[in-house]
Amino acid sequence: MTPVRDDQQLLAALQRGDETAFDQLFRDYFIPLSYFAQELTGDTLAAEDIVQDCFVSLWNRRNKLPNIESFKSYLYTSVRYQCMKSIKKRKREEAVTLETAPAPAADASLVVAETARAILSLLATLTPRLQQVIRLYYLEGKSYREIAQLLKIDPESVRKQKFRALGQLRKLTGKGGGECK
Repeated sequence: MTPVRDDQQLLAALQRGDETAFDQLFRDYFIPLSYFAQELTGDTLAAEDIVQDCFVSLWNRRNKLPNIESFKSYLYTSVRYQCMKSIKKRKREEAVTLETAPAPAADASLVVAETARAILSLLATLTPRLQQVIRLYYLEGKSYREIAQLLKIDPESVRKQKFRALGQLRKLTGKGGGECK
């Protein structure tokens, strides 16, 4: 297993043209940035396009990037700027005034996006099977029986794996007790 590198190390590798570093940064930030952009634009597809375009631009300009102190701030600022450009363009095209479509609070969107990133990071510490059970149960809303059918295991095994995963997550977060539903 390769060691986890922080954003600054990944950014330095990206500037040297390391595609693996770019891929890691993309996987770390795509979902929270997409959520953030979707909250700003109100359009999931446009949000994903904006985030992808920001990453393409990042790759294309990797040799000319300024000295970036906080890569996360740089990404969120880039995405916010592109969202605002997109909103202005859409409003011009639709001839809608800013008063008729208020934008959601960007700060709240940032908090939710970062929370999603933290949760995804914690999930990545679980085994692939436990990740799958947690994703199917909590993100897709499937029952123990549906998960058992998909994974070709007993529903009781699904329940036990879910509780094992939650126990591991509690240990990582330092939060004990309480049951997640």
